[in-house]
Amino acid sequence: MPISNNRQFRFIYSGERDSFTNMAMDEAILIGLQKGVSLPLLRIYKWNPPTITIGYFQKADDIDFERSKNDNIGIVRRLTGGRAVLHWKELTYSILFSQEDFTPFTKKDIFEFIATCLVESLSVLGIESNIAEKTRGNLHSADCFASPAQFEIESTSQEKLIGSAQVIKEGAVLQHGSIPYAGSYENISKYLKSDTKSPKSASFLSQIAGKNIGEDKLLSALREGFGRHLPLRDGEFTKWELNLTDELAKNKYSQSEWMFKR
Repeated sequence: MPISNNRQFRFIYSGERDSFTNMAMDEAILIGLQKGVSLPLLRIYKWNPPTITIGYFQKADDIDFERSKNDNIGIVRRLTGGRAVLHWKELTYSILFSQEDFTPFTKKDIFEFIATCLVESLSVLGIESNIAEKTRGNLHSADCFASPAQFEIESTSQEKLIGSAQVIKEGAVLQHGSIPYAGSYENISKYLKSDTKSPKSASFLSQIAGKNIGEDKLLSALREGFGRHLPLRDGEFTKWELNLTDELAKNKYSQSEWMFKR
């Protein structure tokens, strides 16, 4: 068991937020953990409007900003790496903790641990899934769901089900990921300026399950699956975290300097 102490993890379903607030909230908790003023957190959230997140190292000109604006699709750059994701009819998970919570504190071990929690969450829904052993598929596409990366979650037929990205900074980790329960994420192809076509390599939960998997069922399954490995308790954000979220949303994530840094 890699969790190395009994410090409680907060569980918060924060509902719908705009793109800048969602990314600012993730970073605010990360900074709080670095400073020792925040407790670990598993947050589940949604996006309003549907939003494309761009990986930290990804070029912004991969995205058709004009078409996205016309279709009321938000765009924001993530703090984590990877490629573009369209968050639409899905839940996003975000897990944050510090070095004192996890041993050994390595990217590989953290990825594997969280992947195990995700596989168990899907099993609650009756969905059998695997942890991808290696990165496969179209590695040249700007679309995250064009290929599963190592330690991401795929179906037994090797279709990507959950896309995840991670960053470790100053002894604290942020990993977040997209869990589509419907096929709307596939619409991202409309908003990529140029993309290499490739065979279908991803799927969504309702399709794999052969029945409707809505957000309520998925939320409950995530609470149970992660709760088998983490000391979860229902929690709240602190005033300090909310104030920093507002500051980062306004002064960083909504600014063109951040959006177009690549």
